[in-house]
Amino acid sequence: GCGCGEAGPSGCDETCGSTLEFDECGVCGGDDISCSEPPYEFQYNSSTLQAFYYFYTVTIDSVVVDSNDWVGAFNGDICVGARQWNTSLCNNGICDVPVMGYDNTILDLTAGYMETGDIPLFKIYDVSENLFYDAMPSENIPWSNLDLNIIDNLNGSDYILGCMDEAACNYNSDATIDDSSCEYSE
Repeated sequence: GCGCGEAGPSGCDETCGSTLEFDECGVCGGDDISCSEPPYEFQYNSSTLQAFYYFYTVTIDSVVVDSNDWVGAFNGDICVGARQWNTSLCNNGICDVPVMGYDNTILDLTAGYMETGDIPLFKIYDVSENLFYDAMPSENIPWSNLDLNIIDNLNGSDYILGCMDEAACNYNSDATIDDSSCEYSE
């Protein structure tokens, strides 16, 4: 015990008399914001050109993601937007992913970002497992500045995105889902 007639250590810090609890980030006595920074792979620069992709549900292998997981948007391998998927902070539980576009006035910060007609790729970061998943939206909607796109579901899995056309220069024999990235010699 902690003293004469007192109970043993309490709280997540195992200290006598403590009332500390684990926060959503798994930090003892934390403030629920230590996990609010995006993972390095999901960091991006803001642009004056933006579109928003709203998802009713985000899942990994059909299981709803946790509130500290992240959804990132990519143009190829360049992150162009991300959001922590805490639906309690979103509009009626429906969150959006901001997707930034290429702004020729800030070339260095937005090089490789979305241009009209590009289809964003999505990834999910599972914080508890420390794993990244390629994710497939229930429909692909091309990017356009100021668009508000509403999509039913985004599902992450062990997909391998890539070009599946053997005649293409960048054919990927490991790909399980064609990502429309095929390139052909002229």
